[in-house]
Amino acid sequence: MTLEKIKIISNFIKFEHSLFALPFALSAYLLVVKHNQFSLLNLLLIMIALISARTYGMAINRIIDRNIDSKNPRTMHRELITKKISARDAYLVSFVALIIFYISLMSFNSIVFLLSPIVIAVFTIYPFTKRFTYMCHHFLGLVYLIAPPAVEIALTGSFSLSIFLLGLSGFFWVSGFDIIYAILDIEFDKKNNIFSMPSKLGIKQSKIISWVSHLITIILICSIGFVENLGLIYWIGCTILFGLFIREHFLILKIDKNNINKAFFNMNAQISIVLLIMFALSTLIQ
Repeated sequence: MTLEKIKIISNFIKFEHSLFALPFALSAYLLVVKHNQFSLLNLLLIMIALISARTYGMAINRIIDRNIDSKNPRTMHRELITKKISARDAYLVSFVALIIFYISLMSFNSIVFLLSPIVIAVFTIYPFTKRFTYMCHHFLGLVYLIAPPAVEIALTGSFSLSIFLLGLSGFFWVSGFDIIYAILDIEFDKKNNIFSMPSKLGIKQSKIISWVSHLITIILICSIGFVENLGLIYWIGCTILFGLFIREHFLILKIDKNNINKAFFNMNAQISIVLLIMFALSTLIQ
């Protein structure tokens, strides 16, 4: 496979967006090893499982939505639409990712292997939800709700309150920023009967719902600090996170493509990094 082909596939699945997906699950891993033994192999396998599952999800999303994407000015330049990647190769990427995902699970608790079809089902169903429900953003959030408990189940066979709270915070975080991003397609969605919160409720109410979702996210993350009795570093991290969320929503006071992209990509990348660092320092130093 040539370097150019690898680059095309990477763009097709938006590999760099794994930065959004990994912190919540890796933070869950850090919380688990706070009470259990650290294993580099388990950490690597968890990362492989997360990245491969997300790769499957992104590929299947692009495949299912290719007819919609071909009509949307924002998405009509995607690789599957412009034929930079063929439909056969797109299916191949999703299939290989699925195989890698299941192979990575074989070293873990058998319960997580039995529950894994739930993850695949959520990824597969999500692209269809925008065709019948304005809650499609929250269906995407389910992936992040599932990830932290899945990590703990894989390692221990059960999940704790703090891990559930972390998953719930991921649910509200992702749902909130997906609502923001959907503002870019509000006119297209209205004209083409695509369901989204902005197309149903308008920009003002959508921004309020997004802000409430992110406020709940912060409250849930803070509650983990109480449950796990985490120290000063954690609370400094929570303060920084709150500031970043305020900055994100300050950016979208003025709605334009540049501001929304900054809020979606730049701010969420920063939030992800701060989240992972605060959990790493808080759990490893104690």
